[in-house]
Amino acid sequence: MPARNSSQTWKIITAILVFLTAVMAIIIIHWAVKRKTKGCFHDNNHLFMKVKAPDTRAAELFSDLTPGEIITVKEYMFDQKDLNLLPITQASVNSNYIFLIELFNPPKKEVLHYMESNGSKPERVAIVVVFQGAHKIPVVQEYLVGPLPKPIWYRKHNPSNRHNSIPYSSRPSSFPEDINLHIIISKIGDELYHVFKESYGYWMNNCSTNCLGAGGFSPKGFKPGDRETWFMFFKIHEGFNLQVIDFEMLIDHRSKNIKEWQVKKLFHNGQYFDSIEQLVEGYEKDKLQKVAYSGKTKKNLIYSTFQRRGNFQANTKQRGPLEFEPDGHRFQLYGNLVQYMPWTFAFRVRSSTGLQIFDIRFNGERIAYELSFQEAISFYGGNTPAIMQNKAVDSAWSFGSSTFEMIKGVDCPKHAAFIDLHHFIDTDEVLHFPSSLCVFEHNTAIPLRRHYSHHNKKFYFHGGAENHVLVVRAIHTVENYDYIIDVLFYQNGVIETKVSATGYLQVSGLVGEGKRYGTVVWDNVLGNVHTHLYNFKLDMDLAGSQNSFMTVSREFENISHPWSPGRRLIQPWVHRRVVSHEGDAAFRHRTTLPYLVFYNPKKENRWGHSRGFRLQLNSHAQPILPEGYGEEKGVTWSRYEVAVTKYKESETISCSMYNQNNLWDPVVYFDDFLNDNENIENKDLVAWITTGFVHVPSTEDIPATPTAGNSVGFLFRPFHFFDEDPSLASPDGVVVRQGATTGVNIVWSAEGTMRGESQECSVTMEPFYYFGK
Repeated sequence: MPARNSSQTWKIITAILVFLTAVMAIIIIHWAVKRKTKGCFHDNNHLFMKVKAPDTRAAELFSDLTPGEIITVKEYMFDQKDLNLLPITQASVNSNYIFLIELFNPPKKEVLHYMESNGSKPERVAIVVVFQGAHKIPVVQEYLVGPLPKPIWYRKHNPSNRHNSIPYSSRPSSFPEDINLHIIISKIGDELYHVFKESYGYWMNNCSTNCLGAGGFSPKGFKPGDRETWFMFFKIHEGFNLQVIDFEMLIDHRSKNIKEWQVKKLFHNGQYFDSIEQLVEGYEKDKLQKVAYSGKTKKNLIYSTFQRRGNFQANTKQRGPLEFEPDGHRFQLYGNLVQYMPWTFAFRVRSSTGLQIFDIRFNGERIAYELSFQEAISFYGGNTPAIMQNKAVDSAWSFGSSTFEMIKGVDCPKHAAFIDLHHFIDTDEVLHFPSSLCVFEHNTAIPLRRHYSHHNKKFYFHGGAENHVLVVRAIHTVENYDYIIDVLFYQNGVIETKVSATGYLQVSGLVGEGKRYGTVVWDNVLGNVHTHLYNFKLDMDLAGSQNSFMTVSREFENISHPWSPGRRLIQPWVHRRVVSHEGDAAFRHRTTLPYLVFYNPKKENRWGHSRGFRLQLNSHAQPILPEGYGEEKGVTWSRYEVAVTKYKESETISCSMYNQNNLWDPVVYFDDFLNDNENIENKDLVAWITTGFVHVPSTEDIPATPTAGNSVGFLFRPFHFFDEDPSLASPDGVVVRQGATTGVNIVWSAEGTMRGESQECSVTMEPFYYFGK
């Protein structure tokens, strides 16, 4: 081999050095970038902290049916020729048609066996509600269909322990029935054209801008088997819910033969009539008290709108404060599973009943198996027939699927994650509701905890924590009312559930002694007194599924003073009472609730206390009706602020959409859950929680009831579950101490670094100053 000269050698050495320098530069740059962005990645222009993906198995089990799954189930059911199904838009009340398709929650036993014992995965199953009007004896039949995504079987499912089948008259209203009712109402509108026009300046057909509409009320009758509806009439304008007239009509539509449907009663200006002919004849012959129509209709229409008006003294054109996330979301969404700080949970919005949250865990430990909305009701009083009859059970009015697109920045903060929902109810096609559920982190602007330590005017330290919570929000607009349902997750282990009522009042025409039943809110418009109640299910699993329940109350004792003979001392002491049976764990309204504590008697914290949680209500609820009276039988859960039962697979819901039109003999009778009075010590426990308020309307409810003052709910709070406040580990905590040289030493976050100066993932923040003065 020929020898290399020195020039060639230096060229080789130089090339090697250049190569090594380049490699070192790459390594250094990579290390620097990795150090600067360690634990961070970008997604949708947001900065996230890397978090180990949580177990998503529970989320998969409880995710709502996809549009594809719904279509597959629908097609499978139509392939079953023995069901004789018609599309709902082609059906009549004497046809068989699908009313609802939604996920059927798998049995809890199967879920826990799968999650905790590596058992087989529960089948994914749909529930299909079929109205079988074509049968000789028509019924409502529920079917389970599975397994998804390719169903091969279907079988009957009965949600009632009291009925062999669901009576057809108990069914919710649906398209085939509604369309025929409005055809009848339209024809009657022609017969009453001159009465409407001369009395109100509005009429039904060929009306251009002066149109009347009609809306029905429930329950539909006075006894099981009835199906007759009172309709209230209103002017069709923005906010038509408030544009009522004092005309109402009762239609009997019990028969499967639409030709047999008929008007039974009419109500006009405080007077009842047995037929249209009787009303028309009385009107034409001046035998009734007519409405004194002024002809001035347009000027009063604005009161029902949200149009800006009135006086509001404000000397600024500046916008209000905004909430933003400087580093992007601190929560992660894995489909329908949420991970936020130590929290993980799965969610769905059930088409029939609404928001459900499953497998709620804190630091990987399950707190609750299920937290779900069950029912909303509003019972009214008045002196016009429709409002007197109005006792709304909202699951029968498609409560869960009444989720519409949210306004970003109004319904939820702009920085929220918005989620689309899909429903199949009273339709032939899958309904898509964009951005109709939101998840966001929120600063409540009040410290989660704080203390300023001083003595003899000398500052020692100041400690506290920002109160950031994660909020899951669904808003349900059911006819006139909007219900904002929030579930909040605090960093100290607290879960808060809240319902805020807003939207339009249910009003009636002002006639006779109407003021006894509410408040005059506009010309000839009465805001009627009513009661809102909301029911929730809380299936807790505290350190396991075997839990117990006790009440903890403050009592007083009168004792001899230990260091001053002859004196007496009255002082409080803590009375703990273990409740052994369901009958003793049902707390009626108008009682002073003690601490309601659920605990695991076999698991203790460091200090020897049974690990548990406390249920705390924020409610102004009152009984809806006297117990056992009429329609109260269909909502017996409303008797109790809290009722505790042993978990049963046959007792998964407290009410039913079939109860609305059969409140006298309901499909689900909640008191059956309590009547067996089972033992609840060291058992799988469920708490059924009712919150609400009585609403006597005020003129400030025009145009819409404000949420301020109309929010109720409950908190589920750690009670010896942890050894100390678990939020001490949160990076949102701050401690300010005196420094040796600078005069102040700031420790912010669990890592002991200034917030915003972390070496792992830095952001620009304003300097923090505090001097303890």
